Amino acid sequence: MKLSRRQKRILKRKLKRIAGDAVAVIVGAGMFVGLLIAWANEPMPDWSEYTEENHIGMVQVEGSDTWLTQEEYEQMCKERDAYKAAEQAEEQSYYNAILQSTETPVPTTTAAIGSLDWDADDSYRLAKIAMAEAEGEDTEGKALVILVVLNRVWSDDFPDTIEGVITEDTQFAAYENGRYDRVEPDADCYRALEMVQVEHWDESRGATYFERTTDETTWHNTTLKKLFTHGNHTFYTEE
Repeated sequence: MKLSRRQKRILKRKLKRIAGDAVAVIVGAGMFVGLLIAWANEPMPDWSEYTEENHIGMVQVEGSDTWLTQEEYEQMCKERDAYKAAEQAEEQSYYNAILQSTETPVPTTTAAIGSLDWDADDSYRLAKIAMAEAEGEDTEGKALVILVVLNRVWSDDFPDTIEGVITEDTQFAAYENGRYDRVEPDADCYRALEMVQVEHWDESRGATYFERTTDETTWHNTTLKKLFTHGNHTFYTEE
């Protein structure tokens, strides 16, 4: 069959298209074969890191490359929780200390004093008044001054706190003239306090007043009942 010129051109174009497709297939097949060859030449991965002795049954620490056994992980969690608990306890203790230091101390009441149990502030006040009023006296003389303060607290005729008794107007000369504020108690004052509080020593006979011993006429020796003299002080109670 003889083809026309137009038919020849169409046939030629089709043959070129078929040839191009064949080349594309051949090239594609070649690339695929090349990939297979390349993959075959790749080294096998090292599976030893993932054996049963390593990561299987293990826990990875978050944010790190560290792997732990379940037991190690649980121990780490316990230690972390214990550390946090200790930190919280320390913070709470610090907060409580600050809170306690800012609280206004409650004056020691008669009931507490009756059991010879009072706070550090009142202990300091008692030792301080002993120093201010009886610095030159012996330990018992200082203890007697402390007992006068306590006897007043126990009495219905005076304030019912240690601080109230010591600071009451016109009662203790050492407080009125400022000596109480200037002095600091020495070891003997605290020893006298120990005699009263710990050893329950009391030779005061209920005295609620004292003055420096004198032969002159005073309000004390003309108004009150004399009990005894110790050192340079004479002790009294109301009639």
